[in-house]
Amino acid sequence: MRRHAIKIAVLLLAALLLAGCGSEEQTQEKRTICVVLKAMDSVHWLSVEDGLKSAANDYGVSVNILWPSHEDDVETQNTILQDVIDSEPDAIAVSPCDSDGADVLGLAAREDIPCFYIDTVADRFDFPYIGANNHQIGVLAAKALDRKLGSGKVAVITGSRRQSTHEERLQGFTDYIEQYTDLELCAVEEAESSSYVEGTACMEQLMRENPDIEGVFCTSAVIVLGAMQQLERTGGDVQLVGVDMQSDAMAGVEDGKILALVGQNGYEIGYQTVATIVHSLDGEEISHHTYVETPLITQGNVAEYLEKYLTERGESDD
Repeated sequence: MRRHAIKIAVLLLAALLLAGCGSEEQTQEKRTICVVLKAMDSVHWLSVEDGLKSAANDYGVSVNILWPSHEDDVETQNTILQDVIDSEPDAIAVSPCDSDGADVLGLAAREDIPCFYIDTVADRFDFPYIGANNHQIGVLAAKALDRKLGSGKVAVITGSRRQSTHEERLQGFTDYIEQYTDLELCAVEEAESSSYVEGTACMEQLMRENPDIEGVFCTSAVIVLGAMQQLERTGGDVQLVGVDMQSDAMAGVEDGKILALVGQNGYEIGYQTVATIVHSLDGEEISHHTYVETPLITQGNVAEYLEKYLTERGESDD
């Protein structure tokens, strides 16, 4: 009888150990990463979303993607972040609408929830970052205009400068123009939002106030598309440089309406964000800054990038 009781106890212990292993394995499978983006109203953010979902599938994690209605909706984004923190996910990645006002992230830090920046950083908290080197994007844009123009007046149309993304691109552009070129930066227009309509309006104002401008750097693809449309209406001869990799902007480069784009692959940003977080949660050492490539796309190489872009999305004619 005693041997029988011992046998049952051993079996129960084995079952408990197996259950514990199964529970741990299940927990690993159900790691939850919450990603709070700025918006989902552009090709860039849709590409980021695709990358996040693809990596979630490859790494076997659950990724919840949330966003406010537009990039300037700081209040809603903070509310979303508060709800996310209350849900106690395994990690949070955020692209702040306001780089100066992301105080709510301090709550996540106090709750010991690992936090990461995706695409954009905030000033008050030093979390790991995954995205483009935005200062370098500005430098590459300045080099493109310098090679084309050599001298003359140039301007910048930025997205919201509350976001470090646009501020860093402007700073990189300004640094290079002032230190290494004979170009004159004569105006900086800040769009109320990164939108086609704002790009059109800002370009119209720039041309009205500075009719002798020869080049304009736009800190996003949708802004440069709006600027391009305005130039098509007025017939102005201005060299445009934009940012991001999306088919309509690359078509503008192919047609000679946009001088160049400094590319950043939104899909890669999304994918690398999940990969970096998983490696960190697994206890692996990660880089504090994970930069994606930012190639300069010109009329000479745009066909290659456009074909790759369309093929990745199943839109190629082949």
